[in-house]
Formats: sequence, C-alpha cells, structure tokens
Amino acid sequence: MKRFTQALAAAAITLALSGCASIQSGTSQNVKVSSNPAGATVYVALKKDGVVTNKVAVGVTPLTVTLSRKHGSVFVEKEGYTPVEVSLTTRMNPWMWGNILLTSPLSTSIDTSTGASREYDPGEYMVDLQAVTK
Repeated sequence: MKRFTQALAAAAITLALSGCASIQSGTSQNVKVSSNPAGATVYVALKKDGVVTNKVAVGVTPLTVTLSRKHGSVFVEKEGYTPVEVSLTTRMNPWMWGNILLTSPLSTSIDTSTGASREYDPGEYMVDLQAVTK
C-alpha cells in the first residue's frame, strides 16, 4: 500500500508541475506567411523592451515557419517595397482548460512562462506590400 501511495503522490506532483498546453501543443507553432508580390524575405525580430535588437531571416514568401509562441511579430521586406511589421495576434490555447480544470495553478503559470498558453490566431498571414514611390 505504501508503494501505491508513493506512486500516486509522484503522479500527482508530475501532473501539477507539468503544463498541459506545453505538453499537448508545444511552445512553438507553424505560421504561414504570404505576400503580394511573392518573394519577400520574412524576418523574425528579437526585441528587448519593445525595441528590435536583431532580425533573423527565416525564408522567402510564401512560406510556413515554425515560431516560438512568444514572438509578437515578424517583418516582411522586399527591395523596392515599404517594409511591413506584422503583429501576430493570439488567443488562449484551448489546452489551457486542461490546466484550469485538471491541474494546479502552478501548471498554468508554467504554460504562461513558456508561451504555450497562447496560440497564433489566425495561423496564416497575407501581407500586401506597397511599392516605394520616388
């Protein structure tokens, strides 16, 4: 009986410390980015205090890129066109209900800190680039 109680306690602790959304849907998500015209470079921006500190090129439109759920925006740029910052909108990840209903508040905070508590919605973005006029 003691071993059963210990195993049950270990399972309860594991469940309480795990993030349901982190486990079920991960901390990243595939996002599709397209542009008009196609062939624009997509950059993931690294920000500190809201200021872009670095941009990393991840591909050329149209593309599907795997992004951390903590990213707030991407940049789409093409020579001869005005660069566009795309704010990625999110909603609560439905797996958070598993945390709320089945586990402890601690697991909810784990998902919040990893970004798994949110998901990009929509998961597809179309950017109309405007030609630079001289």
